[in-house]
Amino acid sequence: MTRAGRSRHVSEQRGRPAFRTTGFLRQGYQVEDVDDFLDEVFDALAGGRPVPDIGGARFRNRRGGYEVSEVDAFLDELAAELG
Repeated sequence: MTRAGRSRHVSEQRGRPAFRTTGFLRQGYQVEDVDDFLDEVFDALAGGRPVPDIGGARFRNRRGGYEVSEVDAFLDELAAELG
């Protein structure tokens, strides 16, 4: 399967994930940072354009952000599927 074919396959199978938030007292990834990055990724997949560097994604920390382990696991799986 070509990279473009894999991209379409991944985008068709994976919807936009819903991550849990940490609550006020714990640090997590800044929600807006993660959402903006995933917008770029899914827009690229839908448009057949190169996907941003998933392994190089960096997010700021903040209280009440997304659970780090959930975001990291999703990005690891997505990167592996895109090869």
